[in-house]
Amino acid sequence: MYEKWLKAFHMVATQGGFTRAARALNVGQPTISSHIKALEDHFRVELFHRQGRKFELSDTGRKLLAITQGLYGHEAEAASFLRTVGRNERGLLRLGAVGPYEVIELAHRFRERYPAVEIAVNVASRAEIMARLSNFEIDVGVLADDIGGPEFFSMLYDRHPGLVMMPAGHRLARQKSLRIADLQGEPVIFRDPSSATRRAFEGALAKAGVTVKPILEINSREAIREAVARGMGLGVVSEREYAPHPDIRALPVRDAAILISAYVTVLNARRPRPLIEAAIAVARDASQFRVKR
Repeated sequence: MYEKWLKAFHMVATQGGFTRAARALNVGQPTISSHIKALEDHFRVELFHRQGRKFELSDTGRKLLAITQGLYGHEAEAASFLRTVGRNERGLLRLGAVGPYEVIELAHRFRERYPAVEIAVNVASRAEIMARLSNFEIDVGVLADDIGGPEFFSMLYDRHPGLVMMPAGHRLARQKSLRIADLQGEPVIFRDPSSATRRAFEGALAKAGVTVKPILEINSREAIREAVARGMGLGVVSEREYAPHPDIRALPVRDAAILISAYVTVLNARRPRPLIEAAIAVARDASQFRVKR
């Protein structure tokens, strides 16, 4: 019973008049007046001093306003917060990825457009990223394969070639590029089977009928780079993720497609959320300028 009376009082006091309060609450002015009168009559108090069309808060009214500010002021603050999140002026965007390069680039581009939005980035395995997407623990995933379908929306974000890394003293290191056949019989350090780079490399080898010698399997890009630098064998790395090393040469393969893709992935059910829609738009704007091989 009291709630509508108190809300009417609060709106009159904060909006500066009965007409503005009625407009804010989407009711008629007589309704506001009757709520105020009912509140004053029920408790036998005077909340406003009236002189014609002018009014001001009584001492009781001022003290009541301090209380209703705690009730309805937080409501207004909450609504204001939600409006700013809806306009992407605030909020938290949670990104997850199987590798660091594309997700950091996406985070950078998003922050340039929406500087007030906080961003959290998690780099983990494909299985973990998929699980976190499904459990609403992250908002946007950056994966190496297209998993679009009834549950997920997926769009191509980037595509780039792989490079073959070799010790600087290797017999092929002085060339500017390689033929896939040059790798016949070479010792190779592979990533784990879930690696998109490995899958792309093995697909190119199989298509060309080239056989290499797997000597080691490592689930870390940095560890493979260190093993190649020590002369243990060759390795393959995404062009985007290659970091120059004085003891390593990294060469493209000119006659075979070793292509690594990156897809931005979200739950279809969450795609309309403002921050997620904004992230997809940022990714789409970035991807349309890339050279698709």
